Amino acid sequence: MNESFSKEVTIRALLKSKGYCFDPESQYWVREWSTNEGKEKVLEVAVKTEDGEWNKLMMTPSGHVFYAEAIGQEVQ
Repeated sequence: MNESFSKEVTIRALLKSKGYCFDPESQYWVREWSTNEGKEKVLEVAVKTEDGEWNKLMMTPSGHVFYAEAIGQEVQ
């Protein structure tokens, strides 16, 4: 098995185990957080860039990004 393919399968399994779902329309992995008895929601997004690096974003459901972090080639 190709090493990069194996790594991709491992990363996808890790994201799924942490509660992320793949959004095929947006092409990123996302999980939803809520607070204030469910009245406020935030999306945590893991996205792989074209150069193979991963970024984590925190954004509102309307798409406003208020936090971004480059996490390199490994998803944590």
